Amino acid sequence: MTACPACGSTSYESTGSEAPGFSAVVDGEEFVQPEYSVRECESCGLLYRDQTLSPDDFNRYYAKADFRQWESSGFYPTERCILKILRQLPKGSRILDYGCSSGRLLGPLCNDYQCYGVEVNAATASEAAKKGVKILAPEDIESARGMEFDAIVMVDLFEHLPKALDLLQTLSRRIVQSGPLIIVTGNGDAPACRRDPAQFWYFRVIEHVCMLTRKHAEFICSRLNLRLTQWINVCHYDSTLSERARQRLQTFVYLQFRNNTLLARGVLQFIPRIRRARSWKIMPHYSLSRDHVVAVLRA
Repeated sequence: MTACPACGSTSYESTGSEAPGFSAVVDGEEFVQPEYSVRECESCGLLYRDQTLSPDDFNRYYAKADFRQWESSGFYPTERCILKILRQLPKGSRILDYGCSSGRLLGPLCNDYQCYGVEVNAATASEAAKKGVKILAPEDIESARGMEFDAIVMVDLFEHLPKALDLLQTLSRRIVQSGPLIIVTGNGDAPACRRDPAQFWYFRVIEHVCMLTRKHAEFICSRLNLRLTQWINVCHYDSTLSERARQRLQTFVYLQFRNNTLLARGVLQFIPRIRRARSWKIMPHYSLSRDHVVAVLRA
């Protein structure tokens, strides 16, 4: 990318060194992410990868993707936060989940609310419909005669969109006055991300091309005449104390060796299992901090 995909600015700050490429295999096809860096737009604050798959590759990837990889037996902490907000709406309210996947979020609300969803993967949309979610096509939302909604949610979708502002502009025209437009995504301001954004786990997911920051959320509001009324930091996953401790230890040890600290040279390299981290080429997966945000925008 030669310019910020959100605002078009060519001014950016480097957030760290280049990260190794990686790949993902979906339905027998390998999709390759080349080496990349993460840039921070000086104008609007968006974090974005400077190298991504092509639009055609992404279209094939999403057509082949199996929604079950994102399923869970319960709700994620981010989803519980959204449901708490949505359940404050009067019964019968119209709720749109743009990028509704299998309808896991709105399915439980269908008895009390009018629930709608947009989902581009046909198999996944079929699962949502079975749960009672009324499936709409993207053009139904874009139409000048499109209906209005009392709340709109966009969960774990922002990070997939190189030009999310275009979609958010459309959605902002479909929300009733003072209704919540809720964006749930990775938090580019989270300390775990800021250590080294290119190696942060969120950017090691092949379909994640950007991350929201508070500055970018305020940029969105200024462009769309909205107000940022809530910025709720939350962890994406539930976890045990031991799992959190394991991930933190792995990350700490990796950074000690990468930075060639006195602790690494004088102590850690002599501990049998710990010293294996000297050969790690990429930061360990660390996804158990409060690295997500529930951002609530209102007109």
